Amino acid sequence: MSNETSAFIERANLLLEQGRFNDAEKFIKQALAKEPENDYALSVLARIYLNNGQHDKGMETIQKAIAIDPEESFYYYLLGFGYYHKNLTVQAITYLSKAIELDPYSAEYYGLLAFVQLDDQQFEEGLSKANEGLAIDAENITCLNARSVALNKLRRTDDAIETMQNALAQDPDNEFTHSTIGWNLLEKGKHKQATEHFREALRLAPDHHNAKSGLKEALKSKIPPYRWLLQFNFWLSNKGSNFRWGFLIGIFVIVRIIATVSNDSPGFENVGMIVAGAYLLFVSLSWILNPLANSFLFFHRDGKHALEKQEKINAIGFMTCIAAGTVILFLSSLVGEGERTDSWLASGLIALSLAIPTGHMLFPVRFKNNTVSQWIAIGLVFSGSISLLVGLTGIFPGEVIFICYFFLFIIYTWATAF
Repeated sequence: MSNETSAFIERANLLLEQGRFNDAEKFIKQALAKEPENDYALSVLARIYLNNGQHDKGMETIQKAIAIDPEESFYYYLLGFGYYHKNLTVQAITYLSKAIELDPYSAEYYGLLAFVQLDDQQFEEGLSKANEGLAIDAENITCLNARSVALNKLRRTDDAIETMQNALAQDPDNEFTHSTIGWNLLEKGKHKQATEHFREALRLAPDHHNAKSGLKEALKSKIPPYRWLLQFNFWLSNKGSNFRWGFLIGIFVIVRIIATVSNDSPGFENVGMIVAGAYLLFVSLSWILNPLANSFLFFHRDGKHALEKQEKINAIGFMTCIAAGTVILFLSSLVGEGERTDSWLASGLIALSLAIPTGHMLFPVRFKNNTVSQWIAIGLVFSGSISLLVGLTGIFPGEVIFICYFFLFIIYTWATAF
């Protein structure tokens, strides 16, 4: 490696540590222009892409480095890091295991592998890997954080607290540690204490995504129903995907059975109504609480800075539909009686129901590479807009359009649930 190439790489590394990704990319590309087969320079470029959220480009770049030097463990670690952030657990575990195979004495590899396993609800395995890493380096922050999360998930609260105290003792100004403590506290329902740690993490690193997400959840938890739903979601997510499917389907089946029994047996009629009402309330809250909480944060002193641009648009869309629906329903009472009143009443309900897809769908709207729920949401907003036009103007009878809209709305609610 020439002195000039080495200087470019050193400069790129310095800029990367400062978070100046675009400047770092310029310098490392100058190094690669002189030595395109320099695998270390390729790994620095991969790190720039990965840290800047360009995971596909980062993974493609590090694979080029692996092709040049397939025995370098750090390159497999970076590839595993990319797969981890793309939520591809199997591939992440494969490449991180390869990194450990090549270098079994790097605690950082064990720490990241532990986090991958924790995201896959492999809590005991994640704890084991974190402990293996700590046996190599007792002060490794990643392993300490992973161990704390694992212990928290396994309900070993005292051990989790002790681990995080050790992590803070090692590095009291580590934003990653404060963010982890915040999430642990949030899962325990201590949203006020969690808020303090998320704020501290963001003071240390204003762009820390995990802390931003945590702060939003902690602030939303000031709304009691949202706090209860969040605790339920924590509990449900810790059970694994198969349990979640079985739980949701089981609840629906039980409600249907009780409804059938209550119809056949008048003595159970009140029980059936209570159960059905509770089920509908739970489902309705699960639809509206997140966009409602985003609307609350939109006007909150700290929350408005924590919201992403996408979430702000969702909040505005949600509030607009709620306001429009309320106004239309009020005006429907002034129209008089008959079909005209029914048409305005239906329009008001449609405007209110549009708050759900507009509160969740992605903006700006695109017409390729969408999820199923996003496609249905687009169709729902389109058909809902036509239904509103028909209902408010009375251009032609809109019963069929109304029925089609509400049928699509039911499909959407199920699609988003699963």
